[in-house]
Amino acid sequence: MALKKQTRLEEKKNIIIDVAKRVLIKYGKNATMGDIAAALDMDKSSLYYYFKGIPEILNTVLNKEYYDFTVHMNQLRKDHKHHITVLKKMCKIILEFYYDNLEILQIILARLFPLFVDSDWKEDSQAINDYLESYRQANDFMLEEIKEAVDSGEFKTDFSAEMILQTLRGSIFGICAVWRKHKTGKSTIPNYIDQIFKMYL
Repeated sequence: MALKKQTRLEEKKNIIIDVAKRVLIKYGKNATMGDIAAALDMDKSSLYYYFKGIPEILNTVLNKEYYDFTVHMNQLRKDHKHHITVLKKMCKIILEFYYDNLEILQIILARLFPLFVDSDWKEDSQAINDYLESYRQANDFMLEEIKEAVDSGEFKTDFSAEMILQTLRGSIFGICAVWRKHKTGKSTIPNYIDQIFKMYL
C-alpha cells in the first residue's frame, strides 16, 4: 500500500514538474507558486504539499539534468595539444548538452538573461519593462539591417540573419561580463566591434 502511495506521489510530482517547466520558461525569475498552481488548475496550498517553493522545484528540474563538464576538460587537454582544437571540442560538448537540454537552458536563462525573456512578458517595474522594450526595438532594428546586409552580400556567412543577431548580442554580453572584472578604456570598443564582425566578413 505504501509503495502505491509513493508511486502516485512521484507521478503527481512529475506532472507538476512538466507544467512548472513551461511556467518557469514563460515567467522567468517572476514565476510564482501561484502561477504554477493556476497552470495546473490546482489550489496553491495543495501544490505546497508536493513542493515547498520555487527553489525546490528548480532544484528538482535542474538536478536531473546537471552535467559535470570537468569530466571532459582534463581528457581534452590530454588528447589534443592544440589549444584551438581543445576549445572547439569543448564548445561542441557544451552546445550538444544545451541542444539536448534546451528546456533546462531556457529555464535558467529566462531567469537571468533578456534574450530568453518571453516577448509578451511584463515586469512589475516599469523601468525594467522600458528596458526590455528598448532591447526588443533595438533587436528589430538590427535584424532588419542584418537581413539587408545578407541580401546585399555584405555579410559573407551561411548564418541566418537571426543567428547573426543572436551571436552579436551574445558577444556584447560576453564583453560586458569581462568588464565586470577588467574594464578596458572606452577607446577599445571599436576594436572589439571590428573583431566581432570578422566572423561574418
